[in-house]
Amino acid sequence: MKKNKHILLKFLSYSIKWRPQYYITLIYNSIIAAITTIFSAYTLSLLISTLEKRNYKNALIVGGILVTVEVVLTLLKNIGQKLLDVEQERMQEAVDHAICSKVLSLQFRYLEDPYYLELKKNASMGVNNMGAIYTLMDCFSRIISSLISILGLIGIILTFDYIIVLILLGASILNFIIILLSMKSKIKFFNELLPINYKYGYYFENLMNVENCKDLRLYSTGKLVLNRFSKYSGQVNKYFIKMSIKMSIYECLVSTLRYIEMASIYILAGIKTITKHLPISSFSLVVSSSLSFSDCITNIIEASTDYFRSIEYIKPVIELLGLESQDNDGFRTIDNIDSIKFENVSFMYPNTTKLVLDDVSFEINRNEKISIVGLNGAGKTTIVKLLCRLYEPTSGKIFINNYPIEEYEIHSYIKLVSAVFQDYKLFSYSILDNIRPNISLDEAQKITTEVGIIDKIESLPFGFDSVIGKAYDKQGVEMSGGQKQKIAIARALAKKSSSLLIMDEPTSALDPLAEADIYENFNNLALNKTAIYISHRMSSSIFCDKILVLDNGKITDFDSHKNLMKNHESLYYKMFTTQAKNYKMDKANV
Repeated sequence: MKKNKHILLKFLSYSIKWRPQYYITLIYNSIIAAITTIFSAYTLSLLISTLEKRNYKNALIVGGILVTVEVVLTLLKNIGQKLLDVEQERMQEAVDHAICSKVLSLQFRYLEDPYYLELKKNASMGVNNMGAIYTLMDCFSRIISSLISILGLIGIILTFDYIIVLILLGASILNFIIILLSMKSKIKFFNELLPINYKYGYYFENLMNVENCKDLRLYSTGKLVLNRFSKYSGQVNKYFIKMSIKMSIYECLVSTLRYIEMASIYILAGIKTITKHLPISSFSLVVSSSLSFSDCITNIIEASTDYFRSIEYIKPVIELLGLESQDNDGFRTIDNIDSIKFENVSFMYPNTTKLVLDDVSFEINRNEKISIVGLNGAGKTTIVKLLCRLYEPTSGKIFINNYPIEEYEIHSYIKLVSAVFQDYKLFSYSILDNIRPNISLDEAQKITTEVGIIDKIESLPFGFDSVIGKAYDKQGVEMSGGQKQKIAIARALAKKSSSLLIMDEPTSALDPLAEADIYENFNNLALNKTAIYISHRMSSSIFCDKILVLDNGKITDFDSHKNLMKNHESLYYKMFTTQAKNYKMDKANV
C-alpha cells in the first residue's frame, strides 16, 4: 500500500506540472456531481411534502423550481464533462509527450537493456492500450464527488435514525472486503498476464510488420512465429475467461449484499414511519438518501479498484520517468574537433563482464581519414558509440582537443558529429526533410549529386518532396536498401556544423559500382572533416590516411595501408589479401 501511495504521489507531482488545468476542471465536476446527488435525494421528498399539505398551487411552483434547478445542474454537468473530456485528452497527450521526451533523454545503456525495453513497452501498453491515465483521472473525479455527497447524505439520514447510518456503514465495510478480494485477484491477474501479453504483442507485431513478410513466407520462421502467436493468444484468452468467472462471483456477492442492505433500510424506515406517524415525505427522503449513500459507497469502492488496477499499469510509466537522464553534460563549449585521443580506454557493456575494448590508446588529428578494421565483435562500433557519447568508458579517458570529452556540453559537442550507423533509420517524411529539415533545394541537389542518388530522386513524380515509404502516404515511394543508404549518407553530409564524420558500414547495401564511386569520392565527401570509416570491405582502407586494426578489443596496428601490407604476418595483411582473392577473376573463364 505504501508503495502504491508513493506511485500516486509521484504521478500527481508529474501530472500537475503537465496539465494543472485538468485538476481545476476535475474539482469543478466533482462539486457539481455532489450537489446533483444531494439535490436528487431531496427532489421527491419536497414534492411529496407539498402534496401532503394539499397545496397544489405551491406543489406546481415547487415542481417548476425543482425542474429548473435539475435542468441547470444537468447543463452545468454536461459542460463540465465536455471540459473534462478535453482536459483528459490533453493530459493524455502530455503524458505521451513526457514519455517520448524521457526516452530521447535517457542514458543510452537503458535502450539496449532488455529489461528497460520491456519497461518501455509496458509503459506504452498501460497508457495507450489499457487507458490507465484516463481511468486514474476518472477515479479521482468519482471519489471526490462521492465523498462530498456522503458527508451531506449522512447529515440528512442522521436526522431520521442513526441506526440506518450504522447499517449503511456495516454494509459498506462488507462490500469493501469483497471488492478488496476482487482487487487482489485483478492485480494477480495483471502480474501474471503482463509477461504473456508482452510476448503476444511481440509476435503480433512481427506478423503485422510488412518488412518481415518475405522472410516469414520463404522460411519456416513464418510458421514458427504464427504458432507462437497462437499459443500466447490462447493463453491470454484463458486468463481472461478465468478472470471473468471470478469477477462474476464477486459481482453476485456485491449485488446480494446490496439487496439485503436496502431491504433492511426499507423495513426499518417503514416501521419507524408508521409507529411514529411520520410524514411519507420523511420516509421518501431517508430512503432516497440511503440509496444515494449506497450508490456513492459503491462508486468509491469501484473507483478504488479501478485506481489500484490503474496504479499497476502506471508503475512502468513512473519507473520509466524516474530513470536517470543523460547526465554526461559538461561545462565547456566547443566549435571544432581538432584532435581525438583515446588513452588506455577499456569498456564493457552494462550487465556484462567481458571487456569489448581493452586498454585502447590512439590519436587522430584534424582532417585525417581513419579506417577501423577488425573481425566481428572486435569493438569497432563500440568506439563509435563512445565518440558519440552514447556510453562512457569503463576506465581510461577520451580527450577532445586535449580536454576530457565529458567536460563538453553534450549539445555543443553533438553538433560537431555526423554519423551513418549500421542500423540507420529513415522516416516517413519527404526525402528533403530526411536529409535535413529546412535544407534548401540547391544544397540538397548538390549533396545528393555527390553521393550518386540525384538521378533517382529527380525521376520521382514529386522529386525531393516524395515521402519515403507508404506508412502515412499512399503516394509514398519504396526505395532499395542502397538508395536509402545513400540518403542516410547525404543526411550525414548535410549537417553543416559537423567536423567529425563517422561512417559505420555505410556501403553495405550498395552495389559494387556505387560502392567504388563512394570510395573514390570519399575524400571529397569528407572534405575539411575528420573522418572515421568502418567497413568489412578492406578496399575502403586504401583511401584512408591510417588504418586502426582491432583484434578482440585490442589495437594490434595503427598505420597506413602501405606500411601495414609490409607485415605479412599481421591481421590486416591476412584480412586484406584473403578478401582480395575473391575479387580476382580468372581471365580464362571470362
